[in-house]
Amino acid sequence: MDTLQIALIVAAVAVVAAIVIYNKWQEGRHRRHAERAFPGTLRDTLLEQTEGGFPAVQDEQGADGGGDASRGGGPSVAGEKKSAPSRQPPKPRSQPPLPDRLDPRLDCCIRIEAVEPIEVPRLWAAQTEVFDDVPRTLRWYAFDDRENHWRRINANTTGVHHWFLAALQLVDREGVVSENDFLRYARGMQKLADHFRAVPAGIPSRIEVLGNARALDRFCAEVDVQIAVNVVSEQAMSGARIFSLAEAEGLRLEGDGAFHARAGDSRTLYILNNGEPPLLERTTLAALQTKHLSLVLDLPRVIDAAAEFEDMMRFASHLAKTLGATVVDDNWQPFGAESVEAIRNRIRRYQMRMSEEGIPPGGSLARRLFGT
Repeated sequence: MDTLQIALIVAAVAVVAAIVIYNKWQEGRHRRHAERAFPGTLRDTLLEQTEGGFPAVQDEQGADGGGDASRGGGPSVAGEKKSAPSRQPPKPRSQPPLPDRLDPRLDCCIRIEAVEPIEVPRLWAAQTEVFDDVPRTLRWYAFDDRENHWRRINANTTGVHHWFLAALQLVDREGVVSENDFLRYARGMQKLADHFRAVPAGIPSRIEVLGNARALDRFCAEVDVQIAVNVVSEQAMSGARIFSLAEAEGLRLEGDGAFHARAGDSRTLYILNNGEPPLLERTTLAALQTKHLSLVLDLPRVIDAAAEFEDMMRFASHLAKTLGATVVDDNWQPFGAESVEAIRNRIRRYQMRMSEEGIPPGGSLARRLFGT
């Protein structure tokens, strides 16, 4: 290698070294300028990794130190100083199950959860305004956290609660709730939740709810049977005499214009009423004259309808014998042994169907479905 080549190589190395040194000097100059303009430690957050290999994430906070509760945390801005440690979102309360007295086949239940507890009188006043024109039965409950159970609430209830539940009865003897009433109920619950800044636990599917309700109503129509026994006479029967015989049997005249035979828990077993237009009323009973009395057993509402039918038939026979009348069926034919046995079999068949469907005769669900 001659002298010229060596000189050229040395010159090239010197030029490269000069360029590197100049770049380092410029970088240092710009860094010192940035530090004077933005005091503090500059960091590259994308290069700061956690043990799992992902960039560290911290909650954003505003100038007042408060975070955005409706959003999760985001990456911190380079150079930002934290005024408080990051906070974990509050652990949500578990959703309470339905109250024991409610049944999802019969009740459309919607829960709402309030972040801040709501005073019952405030909720009651608001729901009364929202649902003032809903014709169906609407029950309200509040969940007692200390007692761990639902309490039925009304206009006189006090206290504060996080969880509330509304239950719209979908089926009764008048039929199925209309689609319009269901939509008013669902929208009303959303309106209440928005008003109290609460969160509905879920509005159920209209198609599913109404479809199930219609199926339940069809079944109820098949087993909605009342057994009637008639006591008729060619001569008028005295109201005063009827009153005396009914009272002696343990029946009591009530506001609906009929005598009720009741069980020990006050459930009606069967009724005795006038088969002619006038109702049986205390103020007019002394002057009443009738040729037709009717005893009625409401089959779905009685636990042991077969036994109650026997008791009703015995009382009907006693009335007929005492008042000089005859016991006949709805076709005005005298009851014979075959007719009585046919009715017994019919009662057993219908009550078995109800039990198989999970609606025991005379139970709370049956009494609500077949309420009057």
